[in-house]
Amino acid sequence: MKPSLVLLVGMLLAHGDAAAQVASTAIGDRVGNYASIRTWHEQYLATSPTQQGRVEAVRQIVRSGSLGDRGLQRIFHNFEGRMAIDPSIPGVEKTARLLASSNRAQVKGHTRELLYAIGIHNDGRNSLIEMGRKLDRPWGKTDADIVLRNHRTGLYGRIEVKNYSLRSQITNEAKLKAQMGKMAREARLTGQPQFWINRHGITPQLRRYAAQSGILTLDKVGTGQRLPAGTQSFEQALAKMDARFMRVAQGRAMVGGTMIGFGVGLLTASLRETWTAVQGLSDPKHSADWSRLGSAGSYSVAGTGMIVSGSALSFAPRFAEATQGRLYAFGKLGGAFSVAALGAGVAIDISRYRSGAISSVEFWRRAAHASSVVAGGTMGAWLGSSITAVATANPALAAAGGIAGSFLGASIMTYAGGAVLDHKMEAARRHHDQAFGDSVYHRYGLASTLPDTST
Repeated sequence: MKPSLVLLVGMLLAHGDAAAQVASTAIGDRVGNYASIRTWHEQYLATSPTQQGRVEAVRQIVRSGSLGDRGLQRIFHNFEGRMAIDPSIPGVEKTARLLASSNRAQVKGHTRELLYAIGIHNDGRNSLIEMGRKLDRPWGKTDADIVLRNHRTGLYGRIEVKNYSLRSQITNEAKLKAQMGKMAREARLTGQPQFWINRHGITPQLRRYAAQSGILTLDKVGTGQRLPAGTQSFEQALAKMDARFMRVAQGRAMVGGTMIGFGVGLLTASLRETWTAVQGLSDPKHSADWSRLGSAGSYSVAGTGMIVSGSALSFAPRFAEATQGRLYAFGKLGGAFSVAALGAGVAIDISRYRSGAISSVEFWRRAAHASSVVAGGTMGAWLGSSITAVATANPALAAAGGIAGSFLGASIMTYAGGAVLDHKMEAARRHHDQAFGDSVYHRYGLASTLPDTST
């Protein structure tokens, strides 16, 4: 048998098997009975059907409900072309199955959710991750209608789909604010941007509350081919969501780059002092000065913590969802720990000064140097990371900009601060010498021959 004929026979057999499998998914007399349709669908999925078979099963579910074949063709375009959907994405088939419900309001709401999911799946800027995700948090159980991932930034996000009229929003304001409050907590926990999309307008009270909670609200979002005046398409809403993802990514790149740059500058400045303190402990000619090591070590720990925390915050979007959330939480906690370590170093320096372990001149020099590193390093790191982050939102470039800016800013501030301190110290010494000379000559009744340096 010729190879071309073998290939043709194989294709016909494969097509026949697929057709037989799809044909075996017929719902039959289960039309209009949601419980029976759900049972049939679950049993069918247990047979490990092909992708084509799963799509055909979804089509049959839609036909069996109130939307019928007319709705399948007019609303979902038979799930073909730009309306195609991958049923293997978690939650898609369950949402589609709810279109066979006898509750018309439920069918309407889940139709909108599925249309949004299809739009995300075929948009190119995002990936559809899951639908109808159950969330069990300490502040209560809830669910995420749609979970997506933005391609440009790597960030995950959550969409809540609503169909509340203005009157219903006023009536259910407390309930909706409670839901938004849970979304805000979810954002603080996972770092995922939150989106609240409504078919109708949004009351000023809810819009204001959502903005304060860090939630982007998108109102008057339609899904039809011909939209009324004043209604935005879901594609327009996706563009606004993409812009929010980008702003969040830029902001985190700035913060992370600043932390990395400041941490590198602080660690570089403190490592030499730490090493000197360690050597001093092993020198038998000098008594051990543990407080000096504690001070320098605290600054080193603070710098290291800033670098690690800033890196976690900056590069978290490159990882999968679960790891991304953990790195985001670690970045926040690590940053707080680093600030505490920095404060501990300052407190130890003050204690050493009060106990006489260091002179006032050395104390003020150390304070001026530390302040210069902190102020100049932070400002330089922020400027350096901001310029690169706004331009690209690339965490590596933001970190590089932060490091360069930190060293430049710290150097400038250290030089300026040292010059000012030297001037102040020299003026104080001249004033002290003048006062001492005046007191001596006054004590012995002699006329002062010292020039007046008080002016």
